[in-house]
Amino acid sequence: MKIEEFKVLYSIHKDNGAVILENIAKRTGFAPVHIEEIVKEMTGKNWIENGITEYGYTHLNEYKVDNAIIMAAGFGLRSFPLSRVMPKGLYVVKGEVLIERQIRQLREAGIIEIIVVVGYLKEQFKYLEEKYGVIIVENDDYYRYNNISSLYKAKEYLKNSFICCSDNYFNINVFEEYVYDSYYSCKYTEEYAEEHCITGMNGDYITSIHKGGSNAWYTIGEAYFSRKFSETFVNALNLEYDDPKTKRMIWDDFHIRHIEKLPLILVKYSDDIVQEFDTVEDVIAFDPEFAEYRDKILKETADVKKQLPNIFTKYDEIQRYNSAVTDQHVGRLHLNENTFGPSVKCLEILKDINMQDLYEYDMATQDFLIEEISKAFSVPEDDIYIHNGSAELIKSVFSIVLERGDCILTSDPGWSYYSSLAREKFCDTHYFNILKDDYTYYFDVEDILKKAEKYHPKIIVITSPHNPTGCRIDGEALEMIIKENSESLILFDEAYWGFSEEDVDVRRLVETYSNIIVSRTFSKYYALASMRVGYGFCNAKVKHIFGLDLPLFRESTISRRMAVAAMHDKEYYENTNCRLNEIKTWFTDELNKIPLVRAFQSCSNFVAVRIENWDMQELKGVLRENNILIRLFSDKDEAIARIAIADWETMEKTVRIIREQLAKRR
Repeated sequence: MKIEEFKVLYSIHKDNGAVILENIAKRTGFAPVHIEEIVKEMTGKNWIENGITEYGYTHLNEYKVDNAIIMAAGFGLRSFPLSRVMPKGLYVVKGEVLIERQIRQLREAGIIEIIVVVGYLKEQFKYLEEKYGVIIVENDDYYRYNNISSLYKAKEYLKNSFICCSDNYFNINVFEEYVYDSYYSCKYTEEYAEEHCITGMNGDYITSIHKGGSNAWYTIGEAYFSRKFSETFVNALNLEYDDPKTKRMIWDDFHIRHIEKLPLILVKYSDDIVQEFDTVEDVIAFDPEFAEYRDKILKETADVKKQLPNIFTKYDEIQRYNSAVTDQHVGRLHLNENTFGPSVKCLEILKDINMQDLYEYDMATQDFLIEEISKAFSVPEDDIYIHNGSAELIKSVFSIVLERGDCILTSDPGWSYYSSLAREKFCDTHYFNILKDDYTYYFDVEDILKKAEKYHPKIIVITSPHNPTGCRIDGEALEMIIKENSESLILFDEAYWGFSEEDVDVRRLVETYSNIIVSRTFSKYYALASMRVGYGFCNAKVKHIFGLDLPLFRESTISRRMAVAAMHDKEYYENTNCRLNEIKTWFTDELNKIPLVRAFQSCSNFVAVRIENWDMQELKGVLRENNILIRLFSDKDEAIARIAIADWETMEKTVRIIREQLAKRR
């Protein structure tokens, strides 16, 4: 049946078999002359004769909707604390329970069989069976898999089916008794939206969809699967569902994976047709009285839910990474801060701050800090990221790249933050060696390549200058690692860039390879740790992917202005770095004069110190008693001190205490 025939025949059905040109024209948009031609053709086919014939209904019924599947199994995490005691589908909005409103609208459209897939707080939906005669399907995997698991549980019902979400509110009844072909309803957005946006069309059919976009139609509301679509969808799902990655998908992404075999028509909705409620604030914006309803429910259920949902039990053994805390402001040699401080030009920025700088979002077309970084390092702007600190940039990279069951490869010894982030994503950590000779630590490149080949890590972390040893990797070795591990992301952490001569051409690497991202910060060399400005470089082809987890709005305008001021005062930082390296050289040489002490060469603003046959915790305690804080790290079961470089007075005091303590042991 052609779509024109379907539209006219369905319109006649709505008028109980009467051929009313005015009504058909209103519903279809066809001209009366065209309608008469279609009616004549269908009469000739014996589809119409004083109404729709039995033979006509035989054809029309191929498009009759069999049922609707309403997905209501999720947590509604963004609506906590209300969703902790009540599923979003049961919220009362403008006087109606959300899911009951959908059921009523479906029934009014002639759709009798309604399947509700439940999971979280499933018992609260049970009343729907008796009240409306719906079919309840339980998804016991709701807490660990995404909504593709709900469709999998309901797959036997997938025929000519509407696919709905329980937290949608339809201002008008969008459901029909007969539907011509599979579709997804969409709304248009001019502003950027983190939604599934339509990026390709072939006639009325969607050919490509991507997450995130602007000036685009994005999917929202109900979808419709035809029998043919459902059969193809279920066959693909049966073949792939055992893959854990598939189970973690939302059904939209599974559809995208098979979009060539699963065509959907784009049905355009105006903004006022459907509302989607991600948060309680979204509901209140639509129905202000919901705020009072929320408060009432939370008060009534204050003692009902003391236990956390099952989803959180998986985090019971996960410990958050915490840096060393302290309230003292002198002798802080444990955080690798640049205690020489930033250029005074950074402080002068505060003199020009006005009220507008505080209350406005920075929505300018260009980011002035990216422009300055581009000029300073001759890196194209499209290859540059800004984040609120390099630690946060690294966390964003891990968030985008890692999935449960993956692994990373990082150094031993090394910064434990990387393995902590991996644990939070339920991923394993494997380690390559950092070796040492009499005076120097160095990367075991052969071990990196061997471990990478063995474990196939999603991320290989190379920190250079290396924390906590101070060594660095040369450019040729780094490029070899990148080239030989094209399926891994190389996270090149240059937090301590600037304290030694550059040995890696990062511009060439990010322009040549798409599997490297460089992370830097204004915290160390530029001494702006409290301003929380990090930046990074990566190939422009994949920048938009890493950008998915970057902050929605730019980092503080004030912080970014300070960063620019710092970059402009090259003379100050060059002089400061010369002074720091002079003190570091003296400190290293003086410690190496002491028997049993070994201070290793460092390309950073700290020095690794080893003392034979001495409890390093004791040394740490003695220094702390003298208002000097240091950090210890483990190198193959041997405790090593990491000591940041500060002013002459502090470093002379540190050497003196170590010398005196060792003298007492003789």
